[in-house]
Amino acid sequence: MPKQQTEIIGRGLLGKPVAIITGASAGLGFSVASCFAKSGYHVVFVGRDSERLKAAQGRLPVSIQSDTVTFACDVTKREEVAELFRFIEFEYGQLSVLVNVVGASDRGLLSDLSAERMRDLFELNVLSSLYCTQEALLLLEKSGGVVLNIGSLASKVGARFLGGYAIAKHGLAALTQQFRLELKPRGVHVCLLSPGPIRREDSGNRYASRVDSSLPDQAKKPGAGTRFGGLAPELVASVALTMVRKRQLDRVLPGYLRLLVAIGHLWPALGDWLLLKLTSTKD
Repeated sequence: MPKQQTEIIGRGLLGKPVAIITGASAGLGFSVASCFAKSGYHVVFVGRDSERLKAAQGRLPVSIQSDTVTFACDVTKREEVAELFRFIEFEYGQLSVLVNVVGASDRGLLSDLSAERMRDLFELNVLSSLYCTQEALLLLEKSGGVVLNIGSLASKVGARFLGGYAIAKHGLAALTQQFRLELKPRGVHVCLLSPGPIRREDSGNRYASRVDSSLPDQAKKPGAGTRFGGLAPELVASVALTMVRKRQLDRVLPGYLRLLVAIGHLWPALGDWLLLKLTSTKD
């Protein structure tokens, strides 16, 4: 394909803009991928298990299934990420959006956190986004595209009983801001969405088998006992789409919690007190 035509496609002037969603086989990743597909994007569903990806694709409305493809890839492995973007370059020659959803939560005390577990969490929550953004950069630069990283309230505050999760998500927040500043002159927008606990079928027992008996029962709960109700994944996906379209910088969900974050930065003692008040020590 001539270079000029490739550049035109990269600007989204021919055909549909292409979006890559990692972690798209289930949970929030699936909701984000479905939302983008319904909104006119050609979506590449990325996940580790090809069968789960195909099953996820099959749950989409038939009318948009043809606007999606699946690609099995472990985004914590640099060589597999490189292969993913070779496929994108060969198949489409363009990329408009990268949404890094892949991540993993944790439960436990920092006093018990092992180096091995911390490395795993860092790979899943930080290095996966680093690798994908680095490999996507040339394509996104052509299109003036967007990278959206899915963080967490743990990207903003370090609550109790989250093991190494808040450390990793703070790392993702730093990566996002630094990339945003570095890539702005190149026309690539980088942003962060930090939602609170998201509703899912296994909420309430997801961590039951992983929580040490010495920890309170609240450690097993979404957000390690936060009193905030779980967010609908469809709502979070809708906000993700809005952030990409409006090139927003940073969102916290629910939005009013940004005040808590700001208070914690301005008055750390008050922020700590509020965190303790807003997390329950009761069943």
